[in-house]
Amino acid sequence: MTKEKGENSLGSRTYLIDSMQLQDLIKYLMTRPYGEVANLMNMLSRLNQLDPKIGADFVKKPMEDANAKK
Repeated sequence: MTKEKGENSLGSRTYLIDSMQLQDLIKYLMTRPYGEVANLMNMLSRLNQLDPKIGADFVKKPMEDANAKK
């Protein structure tokens, strides 16, 4: 494979994670053996911040709209 694992490929999903969730995840990973989590911690440290001009709610679907369509 010539693409780097971090690059988005067709069908990949994008998730939002707040700083508290990220800190909790890092704290947990720090309790695990280094060899198991080194690549994952490196990937998490390279996550990009959401532009402050854009709110995280732009990707969330309102629940009432989702229920109304059923």
